[in-house]
Amino acid sequence: MGILLSIIRYLGSETDDQENNNFPESSRKWQNGTCSAQSEEMKYLTFSVPNLRYSSSSLAHTNVNDKIIKSSAVFTEENTSRNVCRRERIGMASSEGNEKEKEERQVMINCTVAPPEGRWIKHYSSCHRILLVGEGDFSFSTCLAKAFGWASNMIATSFNSEDFLVKNYQNALPNIVELGIRKCKVMHEIDATKMANHEFLGGIKFDRIIFNFPFAGFFKNLSSDAMLRRHRRLVSLFLKNAKEMITENGEIHISHKTNGVHLEWKLESLASSHGLRLIEAVDFKLHHYPGYNTKRGFGGDDNFNCYPSKTYKFGLKCSIAIINSA
Repeated sequence: MGILLSIIRYLGSETDDQENNNFPESSRKWQNGTCSAQSEEMKYLTFSVPNLRYSSSSLAHTNVNDKIIKSSAVFTEENTSRNVCRRERIGMASSEGNEKEKEERQVMINCTVAPPEGRWIKHYSSCHRILLVGEGDFSFSTCLAKAFGWASNMIATSFNSEDFLVKNYQNALPNIVELGIRKCKVMHEIDATKMANHEFLGGIKFDRIIFNFPFAGFFKNLSSDAMLRRHRRLVSLFLKNAKEMITENGEIHISHKTNGVHLEWKLESLASSHGLRLIEAVDFKLHHYPGYNTKRGFGGDDNFNCYPSKTYKFGLKCSIAIINSA
């Protein structure tokens, strides 16, 4: 517990409620459909670590060592395309440290101010309200968060429990901590086939809803046709829910393999049955998302081969009529 206490002292002692009261109005405007940069002062001063509810015994049980926790607690801003600076602030001397702190703090502020159009990584911007579902070890959402620098525009969810993730994926806990530091909301046990009725998520409209490589699992006693029906039903119910949760010009993204039996899922047909149209399908390249690991959804820490794959982008059919009438 000593290391956890030192992390908390390093990141600040204010509670989330206190931080929310201190945040300027602009920091919360993404919920109302606008994107504004947060106060530079608040961006740096109000980090906290949520969900660190583990006792020393439970940390030992899940084989999470001090090295992982320490590395997760160091706040880094990484964006190679924009040369975003990196900062590590541990163990500074009190006298010299104060001056160095001020200088480094100003550098951090200068490096974390996003341009008016936001920061981009492939199809995703820091100005988008983003919902991610079916996250494995949360490495994809962590990749986006690092690219944006600040991820209060994101909600990352998993179908599995937090305990399951920590026990099965070595990098799950460090990624969850990293997301918390960057102010991404992390939620567990979220069913993508029922999320439109969720008491919290159902009241938000998103610009992007992302489901990478949906898969309904392996069932030895089922025939290949029965398995295909399970996979298609999962995607169909996800699309039905996601449609109710996107903005007028929002997009639903599904990354999916494009060989063998995967072609029989017929994503475009499923989307059309729910009043959605295919905007485009673009090749998915793993190297476009540094740090992303394609984890299997039912345990095991191995990565699966995601090639060849495409990202399918779906939008509301009614938006076509709106564009044509303009």
